[in-house]
Amino acid sequence: MSIIKRCKQLFISDAMALLAAIAVGSMIFIINSILDVEVAPTLLYITLVFMSANIFSIPVFLTVAASCIAFLTFNFIVDAGYRDEKLIAGFVRCLIALTTITLLALRSKKSSESLRRKEAFFMGAQKLSRTGSIGFIIDKDETVSWSAESARIFEYPVDLTPTVALIKDRTHPDDLAIFDSVLERAARQEWHIEVEHRLVMADGRIKHVHMIANPLFNHHGRVEYVGAVKDVTAARQAEEALFHSQAKLAHVTRVTSMGELAASIAHEINQPLAAVITSGESCKRWINRPEPDLEEARRSLDRIIQNSCRASEVIACIRALSRQSDVQRKTEVFDDIVSDSLNLMQHEISSHQARLSLVAGAPGACVKGDRVQLQQVIINLIINACQAMANVHDRARLLRISTSVQDNEAVLEVADSGTGIAQDILATLFDPFFTTKHNGLGMGLAICRSIIEFHGGRIWVTSTVGVGTRFVFAIPLTTASDDQ
Repeated sequence: MSIIKRCKQLFISDAMALLAAIAVGSMIFIINSILDVEVAPTLLYITLVFMSANIFSIPVFLTVAASCIAFLTFNFIVDAGYRDEKLIAGFVRCLIALTTITLLALRSKKSSESLRRKEAFFMGAQKLSRTGSIGFIIDKDETVSWSAESARIFEYPVDLTPTVALIKDRTHPDDLAIFDSVLERAARQEWHIEVEHRLVMADGRIKHVHMIANPLFNHHGRVEYVGAVKDVTAARQAEEALFHSQAKLAHVTRVTSMGELAASIAHEINQPLAAVITSGESCKRWINRPEPDLEEARRSLDRIIQNSCRASEVIACIRALSRQSDVQRKTEVFDDIVSDSLNLMQHEISSHQARLSLVAGAPGACVKGDRVQLQQVIINLIINACQAMANVHDRARLLRISTSVQDNEAVLEVADSGTGIAQDILATLFDPFFTTKHNGLGMGLAICRSIIEFHGGRIWVTSTVGVGTRFVFAIPLTTASDDQ
């Protein structure tokens, strides 16, 4: 109903404007008839044509222009100007001038309306995509300009003159260094600037924006950058929600794996406990001698303490694996993560009659990540390798685990001498719910991939049927001084 009402209002407005233009043209015709002036009416008609081009729509403008030409011609005929050659020449000149002005004004108006239409489409596209345009010159004046959508992204009034200070006021305190780096890079006139940072709105809401800018204009040594600012808050929130869902799924998978490792866990705990009992009995015997051997008793107590600490470490590791907690990315020694994972898997490897070959080739290499999640990946790969060799009876069951540093990445390789995987299956091995096990969920390797990718790394597999399978993952190195 509102659209119909709006159309009616536009129709009435155009009709009234047309009537007003015709009335003005009629007045020019009447004045010309009374005053008998030759040039002035043409100038008035041209003025009226220009005014119509700036005010009215194209149909109304054409009607006004045609009316002016008609009035001019009618006036020439009424005055019998056709009887005088000079008047005919003057009339032709005026007619040509008025027609030419009309055509030029029409062309200008079409270009203007096309430009306004494109601008409307551009602004609509910016609003739909939540992407605004921005321009800035970083010098002593720090000139800034932006589109209406950029003003909405920063939540400032559209008519407010943008400044560097206004943008900085919206920048998250922890991301001010990123904002300052943009100013520094612009001052150095770098070719491409791309950053992502957070904004803090007046009501405390957090926004994530992504900006790309390139220098396009050079005003006498003053380089103007033109770029785009995109509101990526929804995308970041979706990524965070997906990450939390994956973390919960990873926890479920860890708990499931703990059930599979029940025998290994019991063995890893019973082993130090048995050593504690043995050392305690030895200590008792050394003390109960007619002449107590305190040195041997002291050594037995040391062994009790050592094995008690070992049991405590195993329990702490198991609790960490089974606990659902927020991801904590800290600087960790890569080989230590692998070593701790292997300590939990010793019984599992022995129960599958596999021979372990370990090459720790990344001494001191540090990565930034969640220790529990990385252990989950390593344990999952070891379990898969052991199970892959369960049906091997004609050769040694060799489990090869090696770490190395390659291209600024920490690399772990887990290879087995099992039956291998067919090439047509390799491509879908990391897909969710795909499994080659009869009782498998098909989520283990999919979660491994999501964990490795979360750590900025990559994971891949190669296999030869009848020879074995090799899983490899690589994650970026960090320095020991870096921390959360």
